[in-house]
Amino acid sequence: MKPLVRNPAFAKALNIYKKTMEYGPPNEANLSLFEERRLFTSGRCALTLESGDIGTLAINPATSKVIDKVGAVVTPGSTQVLDRQTGKLVACDKFTCPYSIAGVNHAPFTAFVGWSGVVYAKAAPTVKDAAYSFLSYMSQPAQANVDVTIGETGINPYRISQFQTIDSWLKAGMSPDAANNYLGAIGVSLNSPNMVLDLRIPHNQQYQLDVLDVVLADFLASKLTTQEAMQQIEQGWEQITNKVGRESQRAAYRASLGLTP
Repeated sequence: MKPLVRNPAFAKALNIYKKTMEYGPPNEANLSLFEERRLFTSGRCALTLESGDIGTLAINPATSKVIDKVGAVVTPGSTQVLDRQTGKLVACDKFTCPYSIAGVNHAPFTAFVGWSGVVYAKAAPTVKDAAYSFLSYMSQPAQANVDVTIGETGINPYRISQFQTIDSWLKAGMSPDAANNYLGAIGVSLNSPNMVLDLRIPHNQQYQLDVLDVVLADFLASKLTTQEAMQQIEQGWEQITNKVGRESQRAAYRASLGLTP
């Protein structure tokens, strides 16, 4: 459970992240998610790194000026990877990057892990039945196949059937080329054996929002050097892990990856 944040790979990622700020709007560091999306769908920004929402928001005739002018690709990869034994950056080959494509290691990220629903076990039976009925209604193809085509829902394609035909996407306003491109990029990501899962352990919000986001904001504002940012992230995460319990967090983390305790 030691954070992998004080090494050349993380340092390079931080520096690339900061470098991208040179190509965005002057106030990019302070943009909200909704402002960023508005800039893209209004045609003000040519490129964004986003969830699948942006593809369906881009076909909304009421707000988008880029209808049928948007393409999607899998998250960019790297020709280098961290060697955990030496702590060095090494070139990708069939041993260091077994899932690389043409020497490029892609690691698609499952942002937000995905929507899920739960039913409170101690609720009254009628309440539990109502909650289950609602979740069932939202998940069944009749409703889900429509919701995934509407950007405001925040739901992206997740059923196999939603990738097998583009009829729903055409009805929503995508052209055949745009639909195949959009579904292709998401499909490649979801089927990647190298996909990275979001952190799914107790207190994940503290790790990601209270520590990581705060440090990144200071780093992007040049209040911290690369080394200082890595050090603060490591220290902040270690404090949380030590307070919550290293072994219990380790067990939760392994369980989230489908591994045995």
